[in-house]
Amino acid sequence: MPTIQAASIHPRRALKRLVLTVTVVALPLLAVGLSANSTTAQAPTGSRSGRQAMSDTLRVYYMGYAVGHEAWEMLAGDGGQRTLTSRLDYTDRGRRTRLRADMTIAGDWSARQLAITRVSDTSEVREAHVAIRGRSAIVDYRGRNDTVPVRPGVAAIAGATPMTQHLALVQHWLARGKPASLAVVPGGPTNEVNVAWRGRDTVQVAGSIMVLERYAVNGVVWGWESVWLDVQGRLAAFTTAGGGGLTLEGVRMELEALLPRLRASATRDRLGELANLSKPIRPVASGDVALVGATLIDGAGGTPIPDAVVVVSGGRIRAAGPAGSVVVPPNAQRVDVRGRTIVPGLWDMHTHMMQMEWAPVYLAAGVTTVRDMGNLTDFIVPFRAAVDSGRGLGPRMLLAGLIDGGGPNAFGAENAATPEEARVVVRRFHALGFVQMKLYSLLTPEVIAATIDEAHRLGMSVTGHVPTALSLTAAVDAGMDHIAHLSIRGDADSDSVRAQIAHLRARGTVLDPTVSWGELLSHSTQEPVSNFQPGVAHLPPVLAQRINAMGVSTIDPETAHQRFARTLAILRAVHEAGIPIVAGTDEGVPGFSVYREVELFTQFGMTPMQAIQAATVVGARAMGMADSLGTVEVGKLADLIVLDGNPLDRISNIRRVELVMKGGMLYRTRDIWQAIGFR
Repeated sequence: MPTIQAASIHPRRALKRLVLTVTVVALPLLAVGLSANSTTAQAPTGSRSGRQAMSDTLRVYYMGYAVGHEAWEMLAGDGGQRTLTSRLDYTDRGRRTRLRADMTIAGDWSARQLAITRVSDTSEVREAHVAIRGRSAIVDYRGRNDTVPVRPGVAAIAGATPMTQHLALVQHWLARGKPASLAVVPGGPTNEVNVAWRGRDTVQVAGSIMVLERYAVNGVVWGWESVWLDVQGRLAAFTTAGGGGLTLEGVRMELEALLPRLRASATRDRLGELANLSKPIRPVASGDVALVGATLIDGAGGTPIPDAVVVVSGGRIRAAGPAGSVVVPPNAQRVDVRGRTIVPGLWDMHTHMMQMEWAPVYLAAGVTTVRDMGNLTDFIVPFRAAVDSGRGLGPRMLLAGLIDGGGPNAFGAENAATPEEARVVVRRFHALGFVQMKLYSLLTPEVIAATIDEAHRLGMSVTGHVPTALSLTAAVDAGMDHIAHLSIRGDADSDSVRAQIAHLRARGTVLDPTVSWGELLSHSTQEPVSNFQPGVAHLPPVLAQRINAMGVSTIDPETAHQRFARTLAILRAVHEAGIPIVAGTDEGVPGFSVYREVELFTQFGMTPMQAIQAATVVGARAMGMADSLGTVEVGKLADLIVLDGNPLDRISNIRRVELVMKGGMLYRTRDIWQAIGFR
């Protein structure tokens, strides 16, 4: 190891919401005390044909846009036993999801049975099934079909959805006296979930005061979720980032206007957790620092410098070169990095940082700058501020504002149906410090033109998907500066593909192909993810479960490899044409997918040096920031990493990050990894 010597929420335009008609049964409610001092859940009294019922409906939001609903009903019978049934039905960009959860719950809110079913117009497919039999659970979940031992009073929950599962989970925690952790299935006896009371949101609804108790849940998916219950024990709201995915929320329909306020409370909770996680992680060097003895790959493309010295002061690089030509100031901390390699801090040019856990993970992986390509403004703006101020560890965040065209299949909270609406959206993002606009699929040509014109007028660049109303060539002709994902279709040797590539080159368009994300989604499920992403072995179990479940079950590995080879062939042609390509990962594994992106770049023809530059200085150039970031050169901000190995010898050495420096603060990556629960 190296040795060291001492020396506000903005107003949001009203959304066009889906019209959903759901009958809510008006019946006596379950009497459950949910104050901060509550420790038990009371069984209901009264009857309705021998049973008492409570029911409700949540409006479902995905990425801040109303997409559907979840209706639920709970019946309570003899001995305090309850049955809880929920129906989740939402449509994301034209893809409909329908899930049904059926739970049987004992009087102490422990599980008896859980069944989750995926429903279509023609079939029903079991997603998860758990049956508790004494000290055993019969589990059928994600390819696991066995009997496992369980503790008495175990809870049952199978993922973030249907959301109503969290109602039973929080009630179970209260009934058991608020323990430090809960054992749950189908995760098995060693799978534990943490629940914590986080505060109270007092709101006004129809002229009446309503008190909502706010809870945080960790371990159902990777990262924290928020759950609100009212004093009668009904689920009021829920939000999750899906354990590495995009934000899904549910809010009781009469509370819908309060969702931004509730989201703000949840964001404060998450940023508080980020601050607490970050506090014990101290830099091993800061201020005046000299990294001594490593091979320097400065990212500018020059010959590597063996036995180099990099001097940092005031957060900037003051000297960088051979040991014999660089004077180390007498007051500088000397960090011995002999046998290591210094390269610029990595960039991820396509991410969605929907949860606070991503920030320290990125920094531990050596990623010092990210471009967020679409998020909830209520979350990402205070998140960026917390990291920029030093209250939480994380990378620099460059924000792209997502805009779509509206309608039932739209994506994201900001939509525009007219040119003037588009200009208003662009100006709002610009005022919040966004540096780019991201176009999405349903925009009309007139709205696209207005968005691009207003963005360029304000000094913002434009990226995004190619809208369905335009071809790739028409999109770049309209003024798109960057293109997200690989939007070139066809055979690499075809005239059509050659023409598209020539057009991109002529326009100077930057391509963000997210090739590692494509590999993850398109590989055959018969092939373990660890075959191409060894980092999966280091993930927290619930995140590893999500990543390992990705892929296509209907093709064999050979077919998947052949299809992916065609993608790489197009990228080879793009690269050979001289089109700038940047590293971006979308919803992959934070950090680890950047490594994989760089490795894949060498597979389609980049040299190791070019692949490193694609993940560093090419991104900085694309964002107009190459004067301050992207290389290890005098005057630049001190963002760099120290590798145990030389990536020019073997590109996979890019994974061996021992030290990361952001703005002159040097951290041991193992300290961050351990703090955030990676193995």
